[in-house]
Amino acid sequence: MTNPINMLSVDNILNYQYELNDKILKKLNKSIVFADHQFLEWFNLTIGIDKLIKKAGAFNIKKFSSFENGGHNLKAVFLISQPLKGLVIEIIKDILTSSNFQFITIITNLHPNFYGISKDLFDQLRDDCLIWMSNANYTCDIIYEKFPFAILTNNQETNLFLNPLSSWSLNTENLYQFVSIEEYNKLVRQEITDLHALSSTNSTVKDTMHNLYLALSESQLNEFQAVTNSINEMLENLDAKDDCYTLGVLSSIIANELNQSSDSKLRRKNSPNKVTLLLIDRNMDISMNALYHEETVFDKMNNILLNLNPQSNDVKVDLRNFLFENNFKSILPGNYFHASTERCDNLIQVFFSQKPKECMLDVYRKLCEVFPLSESGKKAVRINSESIKSQIRNGMKSNKKVFSENLDLVQILSAYCQISDPQTPRQQSFDKLISFTRNLTQNLLDKDGPSVISRLYAFFSEKLDQNDDKNSYFVSDLIVMLIYVYGLIGEECFYGVEEEERIKKLLINQFQSKNLEQDAKIKSDLDFFNKIKDHENFTQLVDTFFQNLKNLKNYRKHLKDKRELIKQNESNNNYSYKPLISQVCENIIDTAESPEQLTDLEYKTSGSEGLGNLLKSFKMGFMSTSNKPHPLNNDFIIIYIIGGISSYEYKLVKEIFNRGSLGEKKVLIGSSHFYNQDKLLRHLIN
Repeated sequence: MTNPINMLSVDNILNYQYELNDKILKKLNKSIVFADHQFLEWFNLTIGIDKLIKKAGAFNIKKFSSFENGGHNLKAVFLISQPLKGLVIEIIKDILTSSNFQFITIITNLHPNFYGISKDLFDQLRDDCLIWMSNANYTCDIIYEKFPFAILTNNQETNLFLNPLSSWSLNTENLYQFVSIEEYNKLVRQEITDLHALSSTNSTVKDTMHNLYLALSESQLNEFQAVTNSINEMLENLDAKDDCYTLGVLSSIIANELNQSSDSKLRRKNSPNKVTLLLIDRNMDISMNALYHEETVFDKMNNILLNLNPQSNDVKVDLRNFLFENNFKSILPGNYFHASTERCDNLIQVFFSQKPKECMLDVYRKLCEVFPLSESGKKAVRINSESIKSQIRNGMKSNKKVFSENLDLVQILSAYCQISDPQTPRQQSFDKLISFTRNLTQNLLDKDGPSVISRLYAFFSEKLDQNDDKNSYFVSDLIVMLIYVYGLIGEECFYGVEEEERIKKLLINQFQSKNLEQDAKIKSDLDFFNKIKDHENFTQLVDTFFQNLKNLKNYRKHLKDKRELIKQNESNNNYSYKPLISQVCENIIDTAESPEQLTDLEYKTSGSEGLGNLLKSFKMGFMSTSNKPHPLNNDFIIIYIIGGISSYEYKLVKEIFNRGSLGEKKVLIGSSHFYNQDKLLRHLIN
């Protein structure tokens, strides 16, 4: 029997999202806005940062930093997602003492109860701010607002969301990836060690959880708390109690934090709705983000175009093609996310789940709605990226007013053109890498021919040795391919150590060559680029990278049915990649009538200490089903991937649940951020 759903609908969440943004915008008029990266991402995804100025009337938007000030402006609004203590308070003090503000508003998404005390904290901070403003008669308001997750689609059954407020870090270098790959390996080793200790000694569950937490630094513990707090607030917005399932060590820790949280216990006690919450570690299937594909427009954009900044979910859009008549040598890039109009929003949603060729006709139609074809232009035309660009240029020449009014749509269409143009060298190489990946996967475990590593070496050694300016293959492509194959089959990639040593030498040579300067993926983050270029020991760097690679498959070795992501086709004996998210969702649907066959998912009962249930599942191959509810017992299912998501995963989940004929079931899938190959490089090479 399913549980009744009272308020659980995407429309309700979206309405609250719109009302909240309107409420915030009304406070920004004639102010200087100081916002941290997390809040800027929230506004960029939901309404567009430009609305803070165009619609709300803010004078300027500045980074929340001690190096900023308000000049002679009298009004400021602070948008802060971190706890109001420590360094955050110091930054507020630095900004206020170097400015001339008379009216300030501080907006936080953390309730006073979070600090374990009453509202006195806000009162104390308000008094301190007035002192730093040098006049007790000035105005300081501190406002708590509950921010939901950002819904990016609006479908009947399955929807995509991001939760950018799930980090408290002021350091954007490793935002959202709060546990490095080495630290993740350490947690996995500690978890398995403690599991064996539990089964062979008198150790207690409390001891093992304590050991696991000892492996974390204070900043990492804070980030775990941030993720936990954001997930709890997400469930509070749904007014829901949860049945929680996990897959991976990070998910297990976060579920334990949820179970121990007093706010979470209160929510579970009082909420009328029931949802299924499934937490999955990104590292359990890192190959998904190393896959060269064009299953969705957005993923292709996110992997070909550069991010606005290393941690942004948005990409840079080159607009120079449409301003060529002015002979501009450079112009500030545009960006992709523009949810300001229904036309833009609908197109963005289409790009999350369709291939580039599938939506080309829709793209052209939307363009013609803005820039109608002239009588002479209504003749038959072949629709491709060039005809779309030509139509944009003609529209700009014929009606600059309409062009400027629809610049948001033009930027989205320009991004589409840039990843659909077969004439650009990078597009050509990307398409060849898609084909190469497909062929490599089909024969991934074929022992009759050369090893996977030898095939990679043969392909890239020639491509990377090209020293001309038109070379569009880079060492980052080789690194991504290595992550892909090691994540799938581990050390089965090679037959002998000499093969691995040969490709290591190729990597070292590329790190030392001038070609590194041309590698846009690596150079998009200058700190990361300089760390590689100036590394004192390239051999050590590459050896550490390969050790990280060899651990990727081992993250799944304790699973019973989902250990392997490579499946063999019975009809032609070819192999194919079966993403973990697909296997999990199919297993959930296939076991609806036989819950005892649900495997590998750890059910977290309320109040559990995490590793106690994990030990039980570990010893039984994650087959324990006693008193375990089935995920489909609830009509609302939330899948949260800890560490980033791709739009292809959203597409897969959407297709699987649509095929399942599950009636009124609703699915939300999301994460803190979109994950792409640029972020993947920084995660695996350090």
